[in-house]
Amino acid sequence: DLGYIHVVDHEAMGAPSVRDTIQTTIRNVFPNAYILSGGYQLESANAGLEAGKGDMVAFGRPYLANPDLLERFRRGEVLNEPDMGTFYAPGPEGFAQGYTDYPTLEG
Repeated sequence: DLGYIHVVDHEAMGAPSVRDTIQTTIRNVFPNAYILSGGYQLESANAGLEAGKGDMVAFGRPYLANPDLLERFRRGEVLNEPDMGTFYAPGPEGFAQGYTDYPTLEG
């Protein structure tokens, strides 16, 4: 059995959005976990969950730039902006740049 479906909507990156009819069809025929992803912020994630569009929301880019993402959400803190130049490739300072050097709330 398939445990979950993870649907990424790349509309935030300029691609066409996943149509609501496609999402609704999948939700109606798939009984297990449905994970939303793609450009979500705290408010839009909560709205999607409350509307029943998914069972959970994945945060890719926000998590990469905020190793303490959950705590930032809890406190209502500003999020670090991701450094797109270090995604999937080393930055000028090496592979750790952009993955292990983002500031946390605790310093």
